[in-house]
Amino acid sequence: MVLTRLQDLELQIVVGVSNRHAHLSKADLATLFGLDAMTVYRKVRQPSDFAAEETVSVSGPRGTFPKLRLMGPCRAKTQVELSLTDCVTLGITAPITQSGYLDDAGPIDIVGPAGKIHVEHGVMVAARHIHMGPSHARAWGVKDQDLVKVAFGGERGGVMDNFIIRIKDDWVPEIHLDTDEANALGLHDGDVGKLIKE
Repeated sequence: MVLTRLQDLELQIVVGVSNRHAHLSKADLATLFGLDAMTVYRKVRQPSDFAAEETVSVSGPRGTFPKLRLMGPCRAKTQVELSLTDCVTLGITAPITQSGYLDDAGPIDIVGPAGKIHVEHGVMVAARHIHMGPSHARAWGVKDQDLVKVAFGGERGGVMDNFIIRIKDDWVPEIHLDTDEANALGLHDGDVGKLIKE
């Protein structure tokens, strides 16, 4: 019984609720802000990432979000991560996909203090996923791109399918959900979910 409880504890992973945000390429950062790098506003759980001081305005056919937070550091390509509800608000059709998979991403207009850009393939809805390092993956018996389930407790708790395991050397374990998914289950940043292996 003690061993079972220990195993359950080891499979608990912290939740990171991801609000709408944008990643910029270096070229687009220069166009929108006249900057070479973003300013750190707040560190996040993943060691190499941060929320930036800089914000942009993003627009679609139906509406605008006037103050969208940037996340750093710069990426190879600019992408805007929205929830499905956000996409409806802006009038944008965007795929549910992994970060960086932008071939079918939706169009978006982005405005900063120094300029504006149109990104034809820039908007995506992030597929739910779990960050972790190689040692965590070995310990839990999973590998990059595996699909797993996660159980969440609480008054509106439940089990969600299709979490993609994503592995990088310096990543720490963290479940990423967007605001639509978190609100549906009554989850907050810092809650935990239990990894279910099949």
